Amino acid sequence: MSAVAKRYAKALLALGAESGEGESVGRELDRVVQVFATGPLQAFASDTTLHRNTRRAVVARVSEALGVSRLLRNFLGLLAENNRLRDLSAIRSQYERLEDRSLGRVRARVLSAQPLSEESRSRIHEIFERQAGKRVIAETAIAPELLGGAVVELEGRVFDGSLRTQLEHLRRALSG
Repeated sequence: MSAVAKRYAKALLALGAESGEGESVGRELDRVVQVFATGPLQAFASDTTLHRNTRRAVVARVSEALGVSRLLRNFLGLLAENNRLRDLSAIRSQYERLEDRSLGRVRARVLSAQPLSEESRSRIHEIFERQAGKRVIAETAIAPELLGGAVVELEGRVFDGSLRTQLEHLRRALSG
């Protein structure tokens, strides 16, 4: 991750905390990154040849259309002025990492063969919050090739409770 992205993310996090808008700024930043990740705005963010006034004007209009806070509007204006809109996704990633650390939470990715019931989702949260000793924010995805069970990625570790892996272990044990 770039040092520039980390610097901007730290500054935004500090300003958000100072104004009491930390978590809402993070949610707004997610929306803005999604908007700038597609179509003409993606090309716009990557174009370093545009004049800074043009970049600022476009960012102001997009910010207004999205209804983002004044804090984030000013931050985006600064990025536009300094020709750093192309770093928006990296800044969001760093912001998320720094915000998670400051709030004592971690992110997990949960893959399952089929959609998890609310009960299963709660149970997984409970188990991994105890494991991590922190609040867990889980992103879920469907991976039919798992056949059953789930795979959880948390803090660089993988916990594989999939039926596919269990069958593979059984196959090795029987053939060995």
